[in-house]
Amino acid sequence: MTTGASTFQSDPVPLKEIIRRTRARLAGSRPLVMMGWLGIVLGLICLAVLVARGGAQIPPEGDLTKSASFDIALGIFAITLALLEPSAGLSEKGHRRWVWWLVALLAYSYTIETVQIFRGVDPRFSRVATPIEQILGLVFFLTALNVMVMFLILAAKFFRPGRPDARSPILLAIRYGCLTAIGGFATGIWMSVIASRHTGVSGNILPLHALSFHGLQAVPMIALLLTWAGAGIDETRKWVHITGIAWTIACAAVAWQTIAGRSIFDVSPAIMVSIFVLMVWGAGALFAFWRWVSASTPPGSPGISRMPT
Repeated sequence: MTTGASTFQSDPVPLKEIIRRTRARLAGSRPLVMMGWLGIVLGLICLAVLVARGGAQIPPEGDLTKSASFDIALGIFAITLALLEPSAGLSEKGHRRWVWWLVALLAYSYTIETVQIFRGVDPRFSRVATPIEQILGLVFFLTALNVMVMFLILAAKFFRPGRPDARSPILLAIRYGCLTAIGGFATGIWMSVIASRHTGVSGNILPLHALSFHGLQAVPMIALLLTWAGAGIDETRKWVHITGIAWTIACAAVAWQTIAGRSIFDVSPAIMVSIFVLMVWGAGALFAFWRWVSASTPPGSPGISRMPT
């Protein structure tokens, strides 16, 4: 995924080649990829049951929207890690241990979240759980901490000095994504400590939790699109810095609002800042996509015209 430190432009990468490279990367972590897809499928099943039942609530405290969002989000996270891991530089033995330990953690997480919700019990913040279920909930918390440790092991590899791809814009984007994702784990610990996703008068920690984790996709996507468009290293790094800083500021602004115990729908300076910087990120994403489409479109073909260089 990461590239060397050349400042020269390269040839654009067509969609067919992108798909081929993506499949090749995912093949090295197939068990993790399968667990990712399992989470997405489980989430969709929860949504299907929700529709069939005509409601999300399963008495006394089960909520199908929680299991659906959890399973799908964790599945996407797993597939994202499978895409990142080949560039981390783990040894062959370390790679196998890392993948299979994470697979075991994901398996437990899916099971306890989905089964308990279908039984009408909140797996994390229950008020009706039996002593055994409370122990299972504690193990769930320890499992989440282990997932965080596995992520930190991976992230540390991207920050180690002396990497041959030190000037790679994709490496830079991964670093931005790792920093915001660490904030996502911090919010998860926050929710576990207070045994709720709600804080203050109307604050909800989940939006901050999601925004922080999605930095792992949002910022590297910019670098990938521009790299696939054949943009130079310096230009791509500039856009990664712009969009990476924008996403980080958005997380900080939403965190400010959440810590104050206010909903993200309450208009405030923090929310206005977050909206502005997310628009900056959105403009960068549209520009990067335009660059890739225009660079991949042969001259004279219908569609988006090539941008001047």
